[in-house]
Amino acid sequence: MIIYGIKRRLITGILLSLMAALGFGLSAVLVKAGMSSVSVKTATVISLISSTAVTMIVAFLLHYEEIFSLSPVAFIWFILAGLITFLGGRFLNFHAISLVGASKASAVVSATPLFAAILAVIFLDENIGVMLGIGTAMIVFGITLVVIQE
Repeated sequence: MIIYGIKRRLITGILLSLMAALGFGLSAVLVKAGMSSVSVKTATVISLISSTAVTMIVAFLLHYEEIFSLSPVAFIWFILAGLITFLGGRFLNFHAISLVGASKASAVVSATPLFAAILAVIFLDENIGVMLGIGTAMIVFGITLVVIQE
């Protein structure tokens, strides 16, 4: 029974990750199409406003009690993560898309696991196993292939 639960969580996690990847891929294409008539800064602001509104509504409808029961430290960590990804990451990603296109920019943004692994080892004392190490090396190799392609 325990193995079934672990496998189910693994499969669910992978499926959710793939759906997120699909959403990010679609977003890159939509951003490239939309930026044909506006600047990167304008596109970022429009995207942030619409995302913030939808996210806040859904979050408060579904998780009102959890949000208000967060410890101040956890709240600060989430605010920092939001500023880095929501504002900084989005602006830099949109700018990259405008310069090199949706497919190349998205491929390079796929280096996220590389940075997550390195930072998790440094700050969270996580260990990188053989398979994660090989997978991370493959990501770097794949990104290199995309970047050097003409």
